[in-house]
Amino acid sequence: MTTGTILATAVPIIVVLGAVVAFVSLRRRDATGLGHLSRETRQRDEQALSAVGASTAEPDGSGAFGISAQAQALERAVAAERQPAPVAAAPPELPEDWAPPPPSEVGVTRRQFLNRSSTLLMATGLGTFSAAMLAFLWPRPTGGFGSKIKIGTVAAVDEAIASSTPAENFSYFSEAQSYLQPYPTDAATLSNAETTYGGAVLDGMRMGYVALWQVCPHLGCKVPVCGSSQWFECPCHGSKYNRVGEKKSGPAPRGMDRFPVTIEGGSVYIDTGTVSQGPAIGTDTTGQGLEGPHCA
Repeated sequence: MTTGTILATAVPIIVVLGAVVAFVSLRRRDATGLGHLSRETRQRDEQALSAVGASTAEPDGSGAFGISAQAQALERAVAAERQPAPVAAAPPELPEDWAPPPPSEVGVTRRQFLNRSSTLLMATGLGTFSAAMLAFLWPRPTGGFGSKIKIGTVAAVDEAIASSTPAENFSYFSEAQSYLQPYPTDAATLSNAETTYGGAVLDGMRMGYVALWQVCPHLGCKVPVCGSSQWFECPCHGSKYNRVGEKKSGPAPRGMDRFPVTIEGGSVYIDTGTVSQGPAIGTDTTGQGLEGPHCA
């Protein structure tokens, strides 16, 4: 065999043998090292055991040192030293007795708010009702509508009636809310009036005056004067009245309501606090007819 052949054969064999040896060595080391302590570790354990008065551990059949009762005691002692010291539990705190807070800190409670609100509402309602009752029972004022109103002197009133527009002999006095109309004083007319009217209204007619309230007795509209027909004509529903407020046509249930007229000390007064209902339908004491076209 040549040298090259020998080398070609020997080198692989040597490599394989080296690998087997290395593998076996590693396996043995792993087997002998599993579960065994190093020399330094064993020395430290022996010194610790001698410190606690124990003898060295006997090696077992595998050459390792077993764990003796002294070693276990040492481990327990070391573990006990590592445990934290027990902390004493604080005694439980007892709940404090409840005491209501002072009123200065609380302010107004919900109950107080509701009680005060109810009292205030009740007092307001009673106060309003009492004020309304007093206003209802209070005597009427001495001036203004609802009382006896001075219109003016007889001469001034007659002049106002004669110069009235848009129709002659129609005079309106706003303070009394009335038309003060002249009433014929001839015997025939007064005789007709005496069969229909009476009391203070008839007394005023005998003096030549009749005070007619401006309100229509149908539905309360203000009744104006029509200059062409010389009648009172309501623009709301067409009720019509002659110069002295006696109904001529329309839906009104009666003639215009009126107030008593008196003359005191040369002055004419209209008592707006006393209302007399107008005459019945069909009353015509003056015989005044239509004097022109209607306005309403």
